[in-house]
Amino acid sequence: MTPGQYSRFALFTVIGAVLWLGFLPFYDWLFSWTEHVPGINWVYLPHGVRVMLVLLLGAAGALGFTLGAVIYTQLTGYGPTFDPPLDLALAVIPGLAAWLAVMLTFRQWPGRSLQPLASSSTHSMDGRRLLLLAFASAILNSTSHITTRYAFGNESHDWVDLWTAMFVGDLFGALFLLYTLKGCILLFDNIKSAALHHERKTKPESP
Repeated sequence: MTPGQYSRFALFTVIGAVLWLGFLPFYDWLFSWTEHVPGINWVYLPHGVRVMLVLLLGAAGALGFTLGAVIYTQLTGYGPTFDPPLDLALAVIPGLAAWLAVMLTFRQWPGRSLQPLASSSTHSMDGRRLLLLAFASAILNSTSHITTRYAFGNESHDWVDLWTAMFVGDLFGALFLLYTLKGCILLFDNIKSAALHHERKTKPESP
């Protein structure tokens, strides 16, 4: 990468970390009623944030919210399992899962090359592809997350019960925010198209 790309990667990483640190406490406060067990919710919007950050910022987004999760755990002393080594491991897994899911779903996307999400590429964000992305990311994250919790020998709940709750929560969280992102992009495109149309309409014709 060029020096400019390194700088952009660092900036996007910081943006991802800040967004995660700002969003997670707000989510925990607003959606505490959806918690199944510590760290697993029936509606988990932060998973949607993870996928969005990877989709928009590529690997920098994944690294950003991973660092944000580590910082949040260290500052608050609160993690999904209240076991610091395991909580650090579980902070890394979602980044890998989200990155791999986007890689499997989108062969090319702006965030992969550290470019802003451009309207010229939004045609690839069709409903079927977004559904596949949400499903793949939920499968990868929930399976690796729950398996790791059991591998560390720190889990007494039923595997299927935990996996089901996490999969459902991740799927709903990803679908909600991905379709929200798509709606915002379409709205922005419509506003930009309307502005261009108005500009052309009001521009005086050359003699």
